[in-house]
Amino acid sequence: MRLRDARLVGKADFDRVFSDNQRARTDFLLVMARPNEVGHPRLGMVVTKRLLARAVDRNRVKRCVRESFRQVLPELPPCDFVVRLVARPVPGEEARDLSRTLRRAGQRAMAKWPAAAAGESQRAAPEFPPNS
Repeated sequence: MRLRDARLVGKADFDRVFSDNQRARTDFLLVMARPNEVGHPRLGMVVTKRLLARAVDRNRVKRCVRESFRQVLPELPPCDFVVRLVARPVPGEEARDLSRTLRRAGQRAMAKWPAAAAGESQRAAPEFPPNS
């Protein structure tokens, strides 16, 4: 599986996570998680112009979030994660503590929806090759 397959792209996927989720947050980011039927973690991001007017700043935050997600991908439960920027970050600290927050939100989501956790144990864990 490619890392590109681990992204949320459709409005319906985002709406599903926004409607009912488990949350965890850092100083700058809010992480929302909900178990999915795909069988592997997926990431969606909301980085608004209101907080970061320059596209270069928004793209830097997105790159940092994607990299943190990629590093903890094998450890995450099969959930859809939406990461939302809630405050203007200090440059260089955009994704501080994000990997721990992603794991915490995923654990909370799996605890809230135990039927999804039971379905996970029946599936084989997908293999995620490292990016080179």
